[in-house]
Amino acid sequence: FAQGDNHPVVCVSHADAVAYAEWLGGRTGNRYRLPRRSEWVLIAGYSGNADACLNGHIDCASRGTIPARQGPTSPLGIYGAQGNVREWLNDCDGGCGRRMAAGLGWRDGARNADPIRASGLDANTGFDDVGIRLVRVVGK
Repeated sequence: FAQGDNHPVVCVSHADAVAYAEWLGGRTGNRYRLPRRSEWVLIAGYSGNADACLNGHIDCASRGTIPARQGPTSPLGIYGAQGNVREWLNDCDGGCGRRMAAGLGWRDGARNADPIRASGLDANTGFDDVGIRLVRVVGK
């Protein structure tokens, strides 16, 4: 599918995402990491009926990503947390060969349109419907 510079990054493994966070930290002097599952619930939660497809939060079963700043924001003012790509989390799923990814991806249909849903994926694989979002560590 076609992607522009303003679309979310996809096809990165969990290790790629962690390496990017470390690289960005070295470049900026700040510390970055992937969000935890408990943080994702706060980032992506929204009020209203739980069907994000009907609410217009995502274009369910579409054919690829959309620009990162297109669509509604979460209650915290964050774009894309309620649909576009699923996102790697810092949490393991059983063993750490599988890592959690949460949210809604462009492949998701109305049946699993829950933005706080999370499941384990192979940490060594980059998926075309899984991207990253970084959390900046403030303080210690």
